[in-house]
Amino acid sequence: MIRHLHPTDSPSLLQFKQAAGPDEVFTLAEALKGNRRSFPLVKYTSVALSPRAWQSCWVQTRRTRVRCLLRAGPRSGPEAWEVSQLYLAKGLTDEAWDVLEQIATPAGRSGARRVFVRLPAESPLYEQARMAGYEHAYSESVYRAASAASVVAKTGVSEEGISMEPLDDDGRYGLFRLYCSATPVGVRAKAGQTLDEWLAAEENPARKPRDWVLHGGNGSLEAHVRTGNFAGGRFFSVMCSRNAPCGYEQLVAAGASDGGDSPVFTAVPAYNDSFGMVLESLGFTQTGTYDVLVKTLAVRVSRPVGAVMAAGS
Repeated sequence: MIRHLHPTDSPSLLQFKQAAGPDEVFTLAEALKGNRRSFPLVKYTSVALSPRAWQSCWVQTRRTRVRCLLRAGPRSGPEAWEVSQLYLAKGLTDEAWDVLEQIATPAGRSGARRVFVRLPAESPLYEQARMAGYEHAYSESVYRAASAASVVAKTGVSEEGISMEPLDDDGRYGLFRLYCSATPVGVRAKAGQTLDEWLAAEENPARKPRDWVLHGGNGSLEAHVRTGNFAGGRFFSVMCSRNAPCGYEQLVAAGASDGGDSPVFTAVPAYNDSFGMVLESLGFTQTGTYDVLVKTLAVRVSRPVGAVMAAGS
């Protein structure tokens, strides 16, 4: 069974550091950077001593030895949790399904409806996650270019040609409708089908992301670009309808603008592979491929039920 990391586990973490493999899972931010982290001993020693921090951290132990350490919690809202870090002692890959299944219990108690996990392509944990009830939602590829300014120049789009507007507070529902039109129904069924579920499952690698939208002739949103800076450079994401009155080049220019000479990154789902081809023509290179899996949790639903009773006279 898994339990919360406790201060008394601190002495065992040094021994675990020597036995643990690299981090098995990736958040979007870590996928963009592409590095597999070794176990950060100093960080988790501090986590063990902080009551607020270790509430999002679980361990599996045998006697006094830590065998597995897992960190999980909400993405952007309580309805969607994500396994953000998972370290296993070497040789315990075949037991990963157990801890991935058990994390669903605290997630469900907190009100989560889904638990996400991102694995590198061909990860040995893929089948372990499947055994634990996780379903494949979609695959995605990460693309990187060395210079944001160089990318903008290659698009041939001038600054005046980037005619996108900031998203206002009233535009969230329109953005959700754009998501529904741009995303296959099979993906939405697993990743989130309502506005609240979608918002809770959003990923924001940048600390202060900015949202830009392009309106269609009937007032609907036809394209969306999210931009921001993170530890590795400039990040942007793109979503557009089939009827968007612009090309991918304009959206890439909007995403990479103001990035200067910083590296620029984006992630492209496999169902939008045509966007990947455009990125490669603009100087991006593919740096990694990942599988996003999701475990749907049971939700208690209240509904009226008819009943028959005898009434005395």
